Amino acid sequence: MSKDGSSLTQILTALRKATMICEDALGKGNPFLVHMQQFIFSSGFELRDTIRELRLAGIEIPKIRDVWYEEVYESDEYEDGFWINCVFEMQAFCMENLLWCALVTDFPSFHPNPHCLIYLVNPEKSILIHPYDDRGLDVICRNSMELTILYEKYNAWLLDYDKEVMVQTFEQNKS
Repeated sequence: MSKDGSSLTQILTALRKATMICEDALGKGNPFLVHMQQFIFSSGFELRDTIRELRLAGIEIPKIRDVWYEEVYESDEYEDGFWINCVFEMQAFCMENLLWCALVTDFPSFHPNPHCLIYLVNPEKSILIHPYDDRGLDVICRNSMELTILYEKYNAWLLDYDKEVMVQTFEQNKS
């Protein structure tokens, strides 16, 4: 979503574009679900930093939430630890704050930065959005028409990485 400029310019450009896409996909002004996921080591001290950074971003995890963990045993990619998952409903006015937190993950000097994965979900529309850094976000949806609308509207912003597959998919749907 952003290519050139300083780190701040890249993040702000990505934030502007991601906000537009998310408002179209999730519904402007509508509440949505948030799924946060973070890898922690056995001690769990990382969660204190994450919660502090979320508060700095104006995000309070509500008391009504689902929390679960998945144990991870040492592998090539991870040491022993846990994936902590938390799902809760959030009001639309917090969307940009959440997007900021997701987009700055690769920029450790920027704050607030909770260093966790963030997914935005509209269960009624069966849409899941994963903003992963300043370069992009993934949109997954069961309704191909919803995706086609986003694909056509934001086509100029698509990354080259999977563009060939997307072109084949959406051009085939037009036939």
